[in-house]
Amino acid sequence: MHVDLRATFVRPSHWIDLAAETSDYTVSVPWLDTMGPLLPGEPRWLVISVDGHPQVGLHARWLQSPPADARFDIAAALRGDLPSPAPRKPSTARSDTSALYPSVLVTLPGYSCAAAGSGAADPASLTETLTALDTWAAAQGARSVSFLYLAERQELIRRALIQFGAAAVELYPTCVLPLRFESMDEYLNHLPRPRRKGIGRILRRLAEKDMSVGEVDLAEVRDDVLELRLALLRKYNSPADRETQSAALDRMLTHYRREDIVVTAVQHEGRIVGFTHGLRNGNTLRQLWCGQLPEADGAYFVTSFYAQVRAALQRGIERIDYGTLEWGLKTDHGARLESLVGYTWTVTGDGR
Repeated sequence: MHVDLRATFVRPSHWIDLAAETSDYTVSVPWLDTMGPLLPGEPRWLVISVDGHPQVGLHARWLQSPPADARFDIAAALRGDLPSPAPRKPSTARSDTSALYPSVLVTLPGYSCAAAGSGAADPASLTETLTALDTWAAAQGARSVSFLYLAERQELIRRALIQFGAAAVELYPTCVLPLRFESMDEYLNHLPRPRRKGIGRILRRLAEKDMSVGEVDLAEVRDDVLELRLALLRKYNSPADRETQSAALDRMLTHYRREDIVVTAVQHEGRIVGFTHGLRNGNTLRQLWCGQLPEADGAYFVTSFYAQVRAALQRGIERIDYGTLEWGLKTDHGARLESLVGYTWTVTGDGR
């Protein structure tokens, strides 16, 4: 059996076929082409073939040094510097984390990680993949390889990484709402009473201000969405580069059908004053951005936990992934925590 790993800077043509063999949408071409440019580092598309047949695809980033965003910095993860919904245990990480770079980071947009291809369901193929990846990383001069944001459902690759000798790194969970109800009334009755009443109160208050809540077409409200997005980033001292955010919006409009771009908004006199935005990928709605003006106080709650749920039910969507952070707010509105784990190892190149 001959195993070969090839790395390219651009997406290889057969990635489409590899993605089609995997149920996880995060390896799909629309998702990666849309959100991939927001990841730090240089892209590497890694395809592992067995006897000339592509079996496993990994999307990685080459990081010459620690990225500005600590959430993609394996050194920060090892130190326990990442946010957490609960107090962390004292870190037992190595003291010299500078020795981790240059690094190969295997991850996907949206704080997720998965492998493409039929080999992703085969333990033997995954073992060969990790061995080939270690050999390739050594040849490139990398000091470490890390897989970040592997969800609970990625059981096979988690197990392969542990058997390979990778060290597990504590990260933080994402919030997922399974849509196990058939109507909005059923969903609202599922919420804690204070949250249920809170949504009703906000809807009435917005209506008294002549503000409406509903779905809008991103192409028609693009500029309003962009301004609110930039304002929110500035509020939390995050990079608010207009060109970067504008380009991301344009990629969404290019790579996704309009009906799969779910923007729920509060409007006043023809202007968007609050919004939540997500992308539909198969049976999953992945929430991405939100924003609001002070005059639309409470818009986040009704656009995220009322209008987005309604839009998902209308589309037959089975789960909403609300992403990370603000765990208490999201679980109070029905989401459950799904653990995300990282794995890392020091490159040896000896096949371990």
